[in-house]
Amino acid sequence: MQQPMTKYERKVLNDMKGLVDRDQAKLARIFHLIRQEIIISKSNEKRITDEFLSVCGTWEDDRSVEGQLKDIYSARKSTNRTENIF
Repeated sequence: MQQPMTKYERKVLNDMKGLVDRDQAKLARIFHLIRQEIIISKSNEKRITDEFLSVCGTWEDDRSVEGQLKDIYSARKSTNRTENIF
């Protein structure tokens, strides 16, 4: 059994009435592009992000921010690789 059309489906079909086939084809391609690249991409982006986050652990560290920064800075190594570039 076919579902009844929504008011928006009826509106789109009504707006296409009277247009020549070439113009209807253009609108159909635009609609398809918007649906594939904008609407579906957004939901895929959220799904992909959610999947990625599901495999990541949460950050757990009892140190203070200052303690974490101190460790980061102390772990850095000095280099002179770029001193002759300028």
